[in-house]
Amino acid sequence: MPGPQPFSHAERMSRALEIAETFRAHFDVLAIGLYGSLARGTDGPYSDIEMYCIVRGEGIDEDYEWAEGAWKAEVNVQSAEVAAAWAAELDEFWPLTHGSCVNILPLYDPTGFFDSLKGYVFDHPDEAYNALIRGVIVGELYEFLGKIRNAAASGKTENLPVLAVEMAQYGAYLIGLANRTLYTSSAMMFSESRALADKPSGYDQLCELVASGRLESPTHIARAADQFWEGIEAWAAEKSISIYQTLKDLLE
Repeated sequence: MPGPQPFSHAERMSRALEIAETFRAHFDVLAIGLYGSLARGTDGPYSDIEMYCIVRGEGIDEDYEWAEGAWKAEVNVQSAEVAAAWAAELDEFWPLTHGSCVNILPLYDPTGFFDSLKGYVFDHPDEAYNALIRGVIVGELYEFLGKIRNAAASGKTENLPVLAVEMAQYGAYLIGLANRTLYTSSAMMFSESRALADKPSGYDQLCELVASGRLESPTHIARAADQFWEGIEAWAAEKSISIYQTLKDLLE
């Protein structure tokens, strides 16, 4: 049977250590460590291997990704300043993308580089988070609501399930930013976001609709989207985050 084949956690770890030694022999390595499910110890029988390899030098940023028939691995080779710059980035996807900068299992790290990397991830002022929160609301969630309402009004509802999923995804990003929380993985994002305290009302209902896969009813999708938006408006007002403004205000 082609494609990924089952391996035990111990077998996967053994292979990861072999890969680490190969990269240490090939590069001037500062640190090397695992991220993803293998680093967390939650890998399944078909999981791949994901690694950071921090090398001495400047401006180095290369990805090595390969499949050896029954298994697959990816090694991100970066110089220290490139890795630090990546860890310091903050955008709307931060709650999902930057867990890989924090949940690292070192395989070789004599200088403690990976511990220092974690410091960059959360080093952002509240103003930066709030600006992104407003950007997600106005730039994404408002538009998803408009598309959902257009579909419901026109009767062309074939894209409603996709729009509902995308709205829920950006809702999860919004909630992660508000709670300064990184999600474990995309597979866990909905359940982890629902467990967070600071979130708009209506999110749980939209998320439950998406997670259940019961997206055949345009009426249910449109209602859930409207209720989530009502919750967003009230939630943003409580935080003194202004959703609406005039062009004059924007230009000033």
